[in-house]
Amino acid sequence: MKIAVVSLGCPKNLVDTELVLGKLKASDVEIVGNFEDADVIMVNTCGFIDAAKEESIDTILEVARYKEQGKKIVVTGCLVQRYKEELEKEIPEVDMFIDLKEELLIPEKLGLQVNKDFDLYKNRVISTPPHTAYLKISEGCDHTCGFCAIPQIRGKHRSRSIQSIVDEAKLLAERGVKELNIVSQDTSFYGVDLYGRPALWELIDRLEKIDGIKWIRLYYLYPTTVDEEFFKRMADSEKVVPYIEMPIQHSEDKILKDMMRGYRKGRIEKILNWKEKYLPGAAIRTAVIVGFPTETEEDFNNLLNFIQEAKFDWLGVFTYSHEEGTPAYEKYTNIIPEDEKIRRKNAVEEVQREITEEKNRQMAGREFEVLIDGFSEEWETLPVGRTYRSAFEIDGITYIETTEPLKVGEFAKVKIKDVVDTVDTVGEAL
Repeated sequence: MKIAVVSLGCPKNLVDTELVLGKLKASDVEIVGNFEDADVIMVNTCGFIDAAKEESIDTILEVARYKEQGKKIVVTGCLVQRYKEELEKEIPEVDMFIDLKEELLIPEKLGLQVNKDFDLYKNRVISTPPHTAYLKISEGCDHTCGFCAIPQIRGKHRSRSIQSIVDEAKLLAERGVKELNIVSQDTSFYGVDLYGRPALWELIDRLEKIDGIKWIRLYYLYPTTVDEEFFKRMADSEKVVPYIEMPIQHSEDKILKDMMRGYRKGRIEKILNWKEKYLPGAAIRTAVIVGFPTETEEDFNNLLNFIQEAKFDWLGVFTYSHEEGTPAYEKYTNIIPEDEKIRRKNAVEEVQREITEEKNRQMAGREFEVLIDGFSEEWETLPVGRTYRSAFEIDGITYIETTEPLKVGEFAKVKIKDVVDTVDTVGEAL
């Protein structure tokens, strides 16, 4: 049997896809790169917000056309978890809609015999370059943010044991992984359900001892579960890169309260102060939502001013999505028009573009260690990589001018020369 796979959505979803692929491979399935060669096409969907749902539906419909060629279509992921019955009615071409609790049973549902020596994490198929991989440490979320459907899709927060995660990290290191990207729905809350206390740094202490791992990057930190001690530990760490990924969603107390975020602007300001005190060179990525039902023009302008003052290195902006089953969906009926939400989104992006370019210009003349990810699409012999300031496939890249060949997965010392297209930089290998 040959299978082609499309994985949509976040890195956490990608990890799920990689685990399913590993089990399929252990069932003697061949993974192929295009639909034409496949006997089975699997789509792992995202169902978080409207844009993600639309992308998932479009992908399912595109794949469903191959049913006419006798191919079997399997769809799983968050969209199925939310709308399985509706999808089964509307897209009968799909052979199987598999919800999250049965996702790892896809090989059995395809009638395959799984190799008796199969190990979930040992057999995981890594789809990122071999030197960088995502490591999912928990599932679900205990927060009840007004706009977010994740708890109803993924359930309550469930941490993996420290030993389980360390064992997987060792397997990844043995396969050549040098950068561990720690992901979950709420990374800084890790361990509370298992150990009765936050245990992220206990985990990191163990991960730092693994030979071969050079960078550990933390994603999805939450403002209420990060404190001053967290920044001290990050500053003292030998392997955790000074990169803070923490969505704030808004700056105004009224909107944060309506969003049910559990903190106020003062908390964000404290976090920025701790960052400057302990990690002045750290890069910080955040995300905001514009067009929440109660956001006035004044609230929005205050958010813009805050972004200009805070000067986040990287910032993603989303328009509010009115999601069924969320507290905001039940409470608010006066929804801001889509064109107004887009206007606000564009205004934030314009402000942030200038900040990001300014931050990148400040790198000029400085030397950085760069992890080589591959080569430029435009100039195939030009290596590209990332400093600690950039997450894989999310932030800007660095083009590297060099007279000596550089290997993918290796680190190179690079002196930054200039900015390219606002988000990227170019440098010279030393």
